[in-house]
Amino acid sequence: MDKQDTQKLLQQLGKEAKRWQEEVAAQTRQQRQEELDFAAAVGKVTPLKNSNRVAAPKDNKPLKRRFDEAEWDDEYFYVSADSEHEPPRSFCKNGRGQDDIRRLVAGHWPCVGRLDLHGCTHEEAQRELSEFLEEVLRRGVCAEIVHGSGLGSHGFVPVLKSLVRRWLMAHPEVLAYVEPHGANDGAVRILLRKRRAG
Repeated sequence: MDKQDTQKLLQQLGKEAKRWQEEVAAQTRQQRQEELDFAAAVGKVTPLKNSNRVAAPKDNKPLKRRFDEAEWDDEYFYVSADSEHEPPRSFCKNGRGQDDIRRLVAGHWPCVGRLDLHGCTHEEAQRELSEFLEEVLRRGVCAEIVHGSGLGSHGFVPVLKSLVRRWLMAHPEVLAYVEPHGANDGAVRILLRKRRAG
């Protein structure tokens, strides 16, 4: 290849590079024109006034047992264990019954705690439940209680399941409960009455 051919080749490559740069610049201009100008689209904006509110820090400490076995305290909520009736799968005593049940199943309220009653006697379960409900009321309105399906009970008859659900139905602070895990009837998610700051 002689000197003249080399110069022609360089000129041709230069023209192609220039044409490529022009195409890239044109594409960039077109993209900028197509991009939405957010400030222009939103228009005039008025900033919100400062409410001077401070969000209370969330209590993330784990729930723990606080009672000892020595004595039954009069502050505990108590319901008799005598009943022949099987409690319902879901329950609500609030005026917004079905709405609350749907929201509980959907996880509308954050669960602030979980109590597992496996292996508890009736008395232990009631004490655990009373302590747990008090702690939940301090932290929020929703929690889960695992009572089991009764598969380990004598004759496979659920004992704690029925007791826990009847206790919840009678408790003045409990507005609703549902079975949150589909076909698994070994747990309930509860909704408590919101405690007013006083």
